[in-house]
Amino acid sequence: MPLYEQIFNHIMKDIENQVLREGDKLPTEVELSRKFNVSRPTVRAALAKLDSMGYLNRIKGSGTYVAKPKLLQESTQFIESYNQEMKSKGLVPKTLVLEFRAVPCNETVASKLAIQTGTNVIKLKRLRYAAPNYEERPVLLTTVYLPEKYASGIMAYDLEKQSLYDVLKENDIIINRVERVLEIKLLYGKQAKLLEVKENSPAHFISSIGYTEDNTPIEYSESYYPADRNKFIIRINS
Repeated sequence: MPLYEQIFNHIMKDIENQVLREGDKLPTEVELSRKFNVSRPTVRAALAKLDSMGYLNRIKGSGTYVAKPKLLQESTQFIESYNQEMKSKGLVPKTLVLEFRAVPCNETVASKLAIQTGTNVIKLKRLRYAAPNYEERPVLLTTVYLPEKYASGIMAYDLEKQSLYDVLKENDIIINRVERVLEIKLLYGKQAKLLEVKENSPAHFISSIGYTEDNTPIEYSESYYPADRNKFIIRINS
């Protein structure tokens, strides 16, 4: 089990057993790294997972506190590429690559991928279309980050014509588990311009972490779906 998962489980156990209660302040990253004898990025990854599940409330300049988690709605549990999904609906997918290069990662991406801030990642930013319904306007703006040390081989591919998941498989990178968080955000600035919507238009925002079989986080993505062009079906099985 990865170290950050062990820290996550330890803190979760304290929350479930009410050793840590709502409103309690957590130790700092430095204090937790000393307590568990791990690096700060490892602690940060554990806290990021707790945060994504709604168990933490981070207040800038004050600290990190235990929060009452929001109700988590489980969405459809399958992993499918955008191209496959559109084709299954009888639509013709189209992709426009806006950015495809190696960049040093920021703190947010580092915490999601459990790597050091500043480590090189492959950044892939794309606009996605689905004809004939939205032949002229994009239905999705998505940015994917992958650790360069694992995914440098994908740079040789044309990802306007090929599926990223298919390319990853060709490079022996298999994503077999994905955790997604769905929120509502407002679009503004460059995002609104790219998606051809008015300033402060609502969008479904999905952040996603893809894991390999050994629970290594290998892919982090941020996707904006304009609310006037997208809807989601949530399936719950008894």
